Formats: sequence, structure tokens, C-alpha cells
Amino acid sequence: MAIYERSVLLQATPGEVYAFHQDPKNITKISPASLRVIRVECQVPARVGEEFCLEVSQFGVPMRWIGFWEEVVPGEALVDGAKKSPFREWRHQHLFRAEGGGCRMTDRVSYALPGGILGRLLDATVMKLIFTIMFSARHRATKAFFKEGRIKAAN
Repeated sequence: MAIYERSVLLQATPGEVYAFHQDPKNITKISPASLRVIRVECQVPARVGEEFCLEVSQFGVPMRWIGFWEEVVPGEALVDGAKKSPFREWRHQHLFRAEGGGCRMTDRVSYALPGGILGRLLDATVMKLIFTIMFSARHRATKAFFKEGRIKAAN
């Protein structure tokens, strides 16, 4: 399996960032323009084994994900897997750690593409770039979300 990892420092507590991420509906608040969210079905709070469903369009390609929570550690970690996705294997760790008066959030994705050698070639040439663009945009949006929330709360 391939691994992609990216972190960002946020102006929030680990508990606040955890609470935001345990609701898959918040994907609409942090998704890049290339990802259009059509429908989200989920239960909150997150519980181990519970499923959630996402219907999205990425670069105009419709996709349906059925994910589930593998691990739920309030304030520290959320780990989702996929029962149905464009990937042969998928595990996404959302890790939250107090740092410098804020929260270091790390996304760690372990994945495998379908398609054998073609999938491995796609991963080696394009997938890292797609993940970098997507998670950079998501982290910028998450950072803005928590910064704006702090500004509104102070007023």
C-alpha cells in the first residue's frame, strides 16, 4: 500500500478539530473546487463500525463512497476505511495533537489503486500530485474555518 501524509497547525483545540471531522457533512466546508459533494449520509457522533455514504463528483467523474469508522478516539484520532470507493484499499487516519496552543492535524492515507501495473503507474505519476493538491486545499480551508470561527467568537 502507498502512503500519503500531510499536516497543518490549526488555531483550535484537538477536541474542536476532532468534533468537526467526525461529521462527514463538513466535507462540504473544506472541499476544493474540483470536488462537488452531491450527497452525504452519516450519523454523528462517529462510532466504530458505523457507515457513512458520500456521493461526489471529482473532476467531473461521479463516485460513490461507502465508508466506515475503523477507530474513534475522541480528541485524538478518527480512522475511516472504505467498503466501496475508487480505491482497491483505503485507510484514512485523521490525527489530532495539541501543539503550540493549537492543534496539529495530520491526514495519513494508506491506499492502493485498482488495475495492477496500470494502477501502480498511475500512483507513481499522478496520484501523489492529486493528493497534494486536494489536501493542500482542504488544509487551507480547515485553517480558514477555525480562524474565522475564532474571529466570530471574539466579536
